[in-house]
Amino acid sequence: MDRAGERCFNPAMTRFVDLLSDEPTRTALGRRFEAATEEAFHVLRWTIVVGFARFLSLNAASVWFDVIHWATSGLLFGYLASRFLLRPEVPIFADRDRRWKRVVQTALNLVICMAAFVLVMTVVDRLVDGIAQYRFVPAAS
Repeated sequence: MDRAGERCFNPAMTRFVDLLSDEPTRTALGRRFEAATEEAFHVLRWTIVVGFARFLSLNAASVWFDVIHWATSGLLFGYLASRFLLRPEVPIFADRDRRWKRVVQTALNLVICMAAFVLVMTVVDRLVDGIAQYRFVPAAS
């Protein structure tokens, strides 16, 4: 084998290939990947629903579309809150043996949840405003 071929089979690459060929490792990796994509899909789905409700509230003169927008926004916030607060929290401290550490971790997870919600709502608002503004512009000939 030439030198280029020998470099491809370094010990780290061999361990990595061995690890990927192990059935329990692949199953665990697949479950982690599936869980991450499922969470992303749920947030994306709720974002699309909230965005469509926002679009309807901007283009229709009905208070009910505003109510639907705020209700779906509340549901999106509830989902994000359940992700960051009710499930295992994002760990801040390695050891949460004291009450103040638990309180600080919960407070910081609440801040993370609110920041994620504000970020998602800002993106939805900007996207829907752009769609609403340019939706009825005639195409250039």
